[in-house]
Amino acid sequence: MIERISHFSYGLVGWTARGLAPHLKDMERSLERAGLKIALPAYISFMLFSALLASGLGFILSIILARLMFALPFSLASIILGISVGVLGFGVTFSITYFLPSLTASRKRNEIEANLPFTISFMSILSSAGLPPGRIFRALAVLEERGQVGIGGEAKTILRDLEVFGIDLSTAIKSAAIRSPSRILAGILEGMLAVIHTGGDLAKFFEEEARSLMGMRRATMREFVDTLLMLAEIYMSMFIAFPLILLLLLAIMSFMGGGVIGGMTPEMMIMLIIYVIVPVFGIIYIVMLSLMTPRE
Repeated sequence: MIERISHFSYGLVGWTARGLAPHLKDMERSLERAGLKIALPAYISFMLFSALLASGLGFILSIILARLMFALPFSLASIILGISVGVLGFGVTFSITYFLPSLTASRKRNEIEANLPFTISFMSILSSAGLPPGRIFRALAVLEERGQVGIGGEAKTILRDLEVFGIDLSTAIKSAAIRSPSRILAGILEGMLAVIHTGGDLAKFFEEEARSLMGMRRATMREFVDTLLMLAEIYMSMFIAFPLILLLLLAIMSFMGGGVIGGMTPEMMIMLIIYVIVPVFGIIYIVMLSLMTPRE
């Protein structure tokens, strides 16, 4: 989808994108690691096109909503409001699309590293059975097609380089290590290349790497369980016990005819805690927990 929009937008604002490309060279590596097969000028065109579209929509919608909701007539004030919203929309959209390749590469890295212990174990089994590296990557490519364990599509790319482009195995593996978003996978591919060059035991290499990765995974899970226990205690204290005590105190104050605190009555504060503070902090807690949870 992004590829199609990028090619379309390049025909519209490509002349501007070509001028910006030398200043955004750092994005090339992010695009490569994210697996986005888009040239840098084309992606910059997508950024500009998206930002301009968001800016125009923000300008028009802000004027319409100001008219409908606040009865603000079309005047200099509404134009200034529209321009402000448009500039804000341009900046926010440009920033989001700028960081999108890095975020995509980060997500891809997490998926690779979550499956890596099982993928390397699978490669170890195949290597122990006497399969050469090319056949191992072919088997991995089949699993990647089925959405099972894999190395983020790199096996398919290596297989394409070998069979379609006629690139030798060493160059194909080295290229995969360079473009991989995971440093762990890159290190394993480089180690695999060294073992192949020195004529070492590839099955033994994969076995040791799989054992090491499994140990790292177990350590990560233990750390997560410890963190989860701590977060559970915080949740019990901050989101259950403390709000209940506070609500009880406010209810007593309301029953006794308590005055205004900070411009708010006890009844208003109770409503604020129940319908705003507790849900908002609950959502923040869930998001934080989701970000901390190791990928399966």
